[in-house]
Amino acid sequence: MASRKNLKKVITYIADQLATQAFFASYNTNADAAEWVDVFNRIFVLNKEYIARANHPEPGLPARKYFDSLCISFNEDAKAILDQIQQLQDK
Repeated sequence: MASRKNLKKVITYIADQLATQAFFASYNTNADAAEWVDVFNRIFVLNKEYIARANHPEPGLPARKYFDSLCISFNEDAKAILDQIQQLQDK
């Protein structure tokens, strides 16, 4: 990422896209509403957590290494949420 500002924009954009996908998928399934609430809570926590981590990097780590690991873990967490959405959509 070129800057923290761009990284935070990308994190927010992906979280918004996940929320939109979950919103539309929730109308086409028979899944319990509590399960969808859990998905939305995970999305909002994901956004908040990674924005905070982008704002305050861990001291002692090289910046490039820290932000590379941040992007990798964000992608893994976003993929897990997307998989949960797909699983609920298939119910």
